[in-house]
Amino acid sequence: SANADPARTVRGSVEGGQEGEPVWIGVFSDEAAEGSWTQAAGASFEVALPPGERATLLVVSKNRLPHKFAVTAGSPATVAVRLAPGLALAGTVRSEDGARLADADITIEVAEGDSLAVPPLAAPRWRSDRRGGFQITGLRPGRHVVTLEAEGHVPLTLEDVQVRRGEDNRIEAELPIAHFIAGRVVDGNGDPVAGVEVVADAWRKQPPTTTTTGYDGTYRLGPLLQGERLSVFARSPGMGSTVHHDEVMPPREGLLLVLRRHAILGRLVDEATGAPVREFRLTVMGQGESWEHELQADDGEFRVPLDGGTHSFLIQATGYPPWFTRLKPPDGEEVDLGEIALAPARSVSGRVLDARTGSPISGAEIYRFPDEGDYSVWAQWLASYSPRVHTGKDGAFALHTLPQEAVRVGAYAPGYGRVKVVRLPPGVTHLDFELNAVAPGPVVVIAGSIGRADGTPVTGWVGLFRAADAPSAVSRYGGDDVARVSTSENGEFRIEQEGLTDGEYVLVAGSVAGVVARRTVVIRGGQSVEDVRLVANEGGWLRISVAGVMASEGRAMVAVRNEEGRTVFHSGFGNGTYRVSGIPDAAVVAATVEEGGQWRRLARRIRLDDGGEAATHFDFTPRSRLTGTVTADGQPLGGILLRVLPANPSAPKAETRTNHQGGYDVYGLAEGRHLVRTDAGHSFEVYVTPDTRFDVKLPAVSLTGVVRHAGTGRPISQSEVRLRRSDGYSNRVRTAADGSFRFKGLVAGEYVVSMSRPGFESLSMPLWIAGDEAVDLDLEEAASKNDSKEQEQLTGRSTGDGDGFAR
Repeated sequence: SANADPARTVRGSVEGGQEGEPVWIGVFSDEAAEGSWTQAAGASFEVALPPGERATLLVVSKNRLPHKFAVTAGSPATVAVRLAPGLALAGTVRSEDGARLADADITIEVAEGDSLAVPPLAAPRWRSDRRGGFQITGLRPGRHVVTLEAEGHVPLTLEDVQVRRGEDNRIEAELPIAHFIAGRVVDGNGDPVAGVEVVADAWRKQPPTTTTTGYDGTYRLGPLLQGERLSVFARSPGMGSTVHHDEVMPPREGLLLVLRRHAILGRLVDEATGAPVREFRLTVMGQGESWEHELQADDGEFRVPLDGGTHSFLIQATGYPPWFTRLKPPDGEEVDLGEIALAPARSVSGRVLDARTGSPISGAEIYRFPDEGDYSVWAQWLASYSPRVHTGKDGAFALHTLPQEAVRVGAYAPGYGRVKVVRLPPGVTHLDFELNAVAPGPVVVIAGSIGRADGTPVTGWVGLFRAADAPSAVSRYGGDDVARVSTSENGEFRIEQEGLTDGEYVLVAGSVAGVVARRTVVIRGGQSVEDVRLVANEGGWLRISVAGVMASEGRAMVAVRNEEGRTVFHSGFGNGTYRVSGIPDAAVVAATVEEGGQWRRLARRIRLDDGGEAATHFDFTPRSRLTGTVTADGQPLGGILLRVLPANPSAPKAETRTNHQGGYDVYGLAEGRHLVRTDAGHSFEVYVTPDTRFDVKLPAVSLTGVVRHAGTGRPISQSEVRLRRSDGYSNRVRTAADGSFRFKGLVAGEYVVSMSRPGFESLSMPLWIAGDEAVDLDLEEAASKNDSKEQEQLTGRSTGDGDGFAR
């Protein structure tokens, strides 16, 4: 500071700090998130200000509230800062085996706190004592994020720790014991490879766990949760990558990873002539990344590098619609797609006109739309990667990349409402759209407040729904709402919406203070509705404790339903204990977690005691475990829904699906007799202990088949096939690239198999299935009179309302 400009220097003193703890001062220029930091010398400091008219100083010290103040060119050069102790949070850190953990490292931050970043050197840290206890002060009221770390354990982050005034704020943290995955990385000759990155990736876990191999090719990944499903692989820019080993669960020793230069190869030809397609783009998508390859080959052949994971492949060539597939490479070095025959694209032209005036609409967007009811990744990607065109001044467009079969086309223009979607039959090459302009209309205001019956305001959210669309459940998610807002701190809300049509609307609200009664409001002539009072019925209190939610999952989704099945509460909770109000006298509470693409669900019936309270506990820790595999005729069955039902109705029940290797895991069951049921109707009895393995062997009853075009014999992919039984069983699958489908794990009986697809006649047939049955489904194109009628409409002007898809 000796050389600093005295006019840009601030000196100060700090009082109220904890003895022996350092005080840090951060200096931030206006609107900057990061600043420069200086440690105070004793109780005084001197800092130089950055250029500019205004700066912010942040004073941080352990067990004291941060102190922030602004300084300007006219501020005093000397300041006095007094730090306050703030609120306290205490707790105990234990291992999952119950042992108290000494010297656990604890950090804390405000969840919706200051935008000014505090670097690690200045961030306060706490340590647990020899009995695992800790005491933190200097906290503001509100939600905090607490992270706990201890040697030999997996770090635990609690994202919803509430600190309140006038309460004994306390947490009990249980850290999972650390486990590891170890093995070696070798090349194709079996020789060890040093310095290679090894990755353990869990679904939705950011970032993945990584390490580097030693001189002898060995690696050790961790700390990791026991039973956590991971995808483990290695990669090297110079040597390639390994196949992704999915469903790897720690602890695991001796996992061998073989580095290879994987590649995808194939040949592109024109379906009509058999001539090679010489220029095209291959996009490889996988692991959250994508790689584009511009390829040229006189013989249409291609070969591009690839890593070992599951990928999607998109091929785009001029004059052809996009081609898409998804697959996982085998253990070998090459993925051969074979000869890919591309059918020439269909060109469609037309105009977009204003329905009222007949004048052309310029700048309207025309594009391929996914098939009706097809929400698969395949359909969405295919539509999103199909080129989009815009109309010129004359409203004309030409779209050159549509397939020959029936397809849906959408048109959208600003100021003309929702996307207009029409079905284009095979052979049609001209299409006009007429769009109806949306009148701007007045802004309608709907305002009011949420409060308890005694008038005490409460915070929450409010959604506005059309009466016909109002959801049957009051929850924090879902529903086709017109608008949704959060209340202010005093419970007030205000919805401003342009162009509301006259009619009935429903206000649906939610609050942790209880179930909020819904209100119907009527809009007439664009008039606003104000002073709407929504009442939160406090009802009973429920204490929910959650344990064993893994880091890869983050939280459990907890739903409370009354005896009529209506949802009265729905929210996500991490590990910890929570209180929820507004609970009916009798209810079902269910908690669901997801891990590695699998979900587990535990549910309990609860009844409020005489004091209007109840408690329930959900434990997803792997130590209370029912595990096994589901097979039929010795082959694993993936995607089988299992329900685990206890003989004791007050004990938790569970649901899960088997993975692609037929495996399943269920946590948190009570000890005792249970029934394991499949969705197809099989039932098995098992006695559950703290660690039970139960393998389910189903009879070899299945249905396989192929869906083809009746006229051409070509397979029809990505079509939905349905199978149902008179007792209520129903299931559906999508056909693969070769048109094949399979229903597994059935019980013998009479079924109906059916399917429908735009442009084809619907098909339905009864079947008796007693073993491994097979059936071919040949779809006939829709009757010619219907096609002629639709073609006549489309070659004129499209004037229907379309499908009403929101833009």
